[in-house]
Amino acid sequence: MIERTSRFLGDTDQQVTLTTANEDGPFPYTTHVWKNPGARSYFKGETSGAVAPTGGYVVLPKSCWGKVGNIRGALIVPPDGDSVSVVEATVTKGQADPEGLAQLLTRVARKVTADAGCTTPALKDSPELAAPDAVRTTDVGKVCGLPGFSLPDDAVLTGVAEPDQEQISKDAKDVWACDLTLAGSAGAAVSFAATSDRDMVDAALQDTYGFHELPNGHGVASFDQAVLHCAEGDVYFAAHWNSEYTGALSDKHDGVPKVKRNTFNTFVTSAADLYSCPDVTLTES
Repeated sequence: MIERTSRFLGDTDQQVTLTTANEDGPFPYTTHVWKNPGARSYFKGETSGAVAPTGGYVVLPKSCWGKVGNIRGALIVPPDGDSVSVVEATVTKGQADPEGLAQLLTRVARKVTADAGCTTPALKDSPELAAPDAVRTTDVGKVCGLPGFSLPDDAVLTGVAEPDQEQISKDAKDVWACDLTLAGSAGAAVSFAATSDRDMVDAALQDTYGFHELPNGHGVASFDQAVLHCAEGDVYFAAHWNSEYTGALSDKHDGVPKVKRNTFNTFVTSAADLYSCPDVTLTES
């Protein structure tokens, strides 16, 4: 386990705190801590990780998950074997250069894995990064650049939460993500993600989130997450609403889970072609 502050990035106006951590499930796509997956630069190659000007993470090899623990304040929490072990960086002063932060994360990850006896050749070199696209105006008939993807009518609130801008990170081999910002008084936002990364798929299946089996053995799903059996392997899909969007929907609708489920179903239907996935209906009968 490690926790330290570094000025490795070279600018005295920048400061980064690094720590080991144990995260639940596919944490980069499901928590309020790791916001805006569409704005991240994802690692190319065999190592799972991502960086942004405000921080980043690298997922340690699966052989480390039962060996590398967590630091919470003054407490050292041993691993429970069911969590994902990671090295995380938080930029506490200034903003970080993504390439420099990726180098720092992999350097620390190499030390952590060596000390824990679970090192991997994949961490030997600094990763090549897949940078996100620039922010652009949303095409309401092709949200996040996905043909046929429109927000359902009950997910659009006139003057409160209407599709406005989006940012997509799509150039990493095994990750696609989009952040959708909605114009209006709510300050609403929702992110969508899909990944074929084996560790993230396994983490999702390990932490089932109330998954139910889909017909014809096509996979499992909940109202905002799914794992589908696709042409080249399993793919994990997720949607994550900010609290402002959820609150605005709650003010308008009694059945917010149904609105979210329908939105997620529409997204997966449109995104399935990215990975040659089967056509499915995610709602439970």
